[in-house]
Amino acid sequence: MLKLRYKHWLVLPSIVVMLVVLIFPLIYSLQTSLFFHVLSRPNYRPFIGLQNYVAVLNDPQMHNAVLVTLRFAGMAIAIELLVGFILAHALRRINFLRNVFVSLLMIPIMVTPIAIGLIWRMLLHPELGIVNYVLSEVGIGGRPWLGTAATALPTLIFVNVWQWTPFMMILLYAGLLSLPEEPFEAATIDGANFWQKIWYLELPMLRDIIAVAVTIRLIDLLRTYDLVYILTGGGPGNTTETISYYIYRLGFVSLDMGRASAASYMFLIVMVIATTFILQRALRVGQVSS
Repeated sequence: MLKLRYKHWLVLPSIVVMLVVLIFPLIYSLQTSLFFHVLSRPNYRPFIGLQNYVAVLNDPQMHNAVLVTLRFAGMAIAIELLVGFILAHALRRINFLRNVFVSLLMIPIMVTPIAIGLIWRMLLHPELGIVNYVLSEVGIGGRPWLGTAATALPTLIFVNVWQWTPFMMILLYAGLLSLPEEPFEAATIDGANFWQKIWYLELPMLRDIIAVAVTIRLIDLLRTYDLVYILTGGGPGNTTETISYYIYRLGFVSLDMGRASAASYMFLIVMVIATTFILQRALRVGQVSS
C-alpha cells in the first residue's frame, strides 16, 4: 500500500482542488455533449451520441466562425510579431532611459481585456468618440468603425494588436539581449549588412523563442471572446463572430448546452493539434539547423 509522507500530505489538498476544478468540468461537459441538453427543456435529456458533433460540423455559422477566427488570429499574430520585433530592436539600441520605455510599452498588457474593450469602445464611438473627432478635424472624416462589415474585423484586430504586441516585444527583446556577440562581429568583418544579420543570424537564433511566443499568442487568439463581446457582439451580422463567441451563443443564447459542449471539445482538439504541430516543427527545424 502506498504510504504518503508529510510532504505529500501538504500538496494533496491542492491536487484534490485541481482535480475538482479542472477534471470534473471536463468530464461533465464531455457527458453533456453526448446528450440532448437544452436548458429550456430540463425534463428531456435523451442520449443522442455524436449527433451534437455532426450538427455543429454541418452548421454554416460554425464554418463562418472558423474562417473569422483564422483571419483574426493569422493577421494579429503576423502584425504582433513584426511590430514586436521592430520595437525589440529599437529598445536594444536605446541606451538612455531604456527601462522607462519598456515600462511604458508594457502598460497595455497590464490592463484587463474587458477594460481595454470598454476604453476602445468609447474612443471609437461614431458620434462621441475622440478618434472620429480627430479624423474629422484633419479632413479625413470619421466612420462607424465597429458598425460596418468592412471595418469591424480590422478594428478588432487593431485593438488586440495594440494590447498584446508588448508581450511579443518583451520576449523578443529578452531573446535579442541573450544572443552572443561573436557571430555578429564575424559577420561584420565578412561584410554582412544589417538585413543579412537579421535574416541569417538573429531569426535562426530566435527560432525557439519565436515558436513559443507564437504558440502562446495563437492559443490566446483562438479563444478570444472578451474583446468580441464588448466591442462588436459578433456583429455586424456575424462578421466578427469567433469560435469562442459562437460557443457562448450556442450555450447561453440558444441554451443548447449539448451542442456548445460538443463545439468546445472539437475546438479543444483543434487547438491541441495546432499548437503541437507548431512546437514540433519549430524544434525539428532547430535540430536540423544546429
